[in-house]
Amino acid sequence: MRRSYNAAQMMMISQALFFILALTAQAPPGAGPGDKQPVDAAAANRGKTTYIAECITCHGPKARGSDSGPDLVRSLIVLSDRYGSTVGPFLKKGHPTQSGSPSANFATQQIQDLSHFLKQQFAETLRSSPTYRIQDVLTGNASAGAAYFNGAGKCNTCHSSAGDLAGIGRKYDPPTLQQRFLFPQRTKPATITVTPPGGPVVSGTLVRIDDFDVALRDASGEYRSWKRTRDLKIERKDPYAAHVELLDQYTDKNIHDVVAYLESLK
Repeated sequence: MRRSYNAAQMMMISQALFFILALTAQAPPGAGPGDKQPVDAAAANRGKTTYIAECITCHGPKARGSDSGPDLVRSLIVLSDRYGSTVGPFLKKGHPTQSGSPSANFATQQIQDLSHFLKQQFAETLRSSPTYRIQDVLTGNASAGAAYFNGAGKCNTCHSSAGDLAGIGRKYDPPTLQQRFLFPQRTKPATITVTPPGGPVVSGTLVRIDDFDVALRDASGEYRSWKRTRDLKIERKDPYAAHVELLDQYTDKNIHDVVAYLESLK
């Protein structure tokens, strides 16, 4: 379960996930990604049974890898997975197992349980690792970072070096700048406008959205919810969305250059 990425990117993934786990542990309802997968302990225990039977020899007892297989805690396939959404298709393509049974034959429930187990492993690893150390992240080019900030990254669409980011290099050290740049704290809630078929348009702060339901709280504080159908129109505005989209676009160089640029804003 491995996608190619370099050592610096793996270190940044660990640092950023450690930070985001600390934040989400105290985050209020509605903060952070709306599709965050909570770990079901019972499902994780069932997934552990499958993992021990089919995966542990190569990937180790804590999914941290071995001489025979990669570290799944750092796997982008696992990190982006939601209830088997990426792990499932990967296994359906065929992957070696300890028993020799085709991974393509794993039942949907097995895959979902395995997803819960893997989520549990990287959460526990990042929260408890005694070897966690922040490395020097100030290795980029500030001029290149400014060019990316004002160009391809389109960061200046919402932020300004003379406005909200003025003096940020004095306020935070480089590791904190990197963490806040990659995974900024949500300061504005996501809003949503729902247009029911034949009904009035309703707008408010997003409370919950999934494949089946959508809920909001309107300006008066009233909770409103709908079943999602083809006729229900939804318009979502999330100021955090651009940061999520950029996570799939940043290169290692982009990240270090922008951090160097932000550190120079003193």
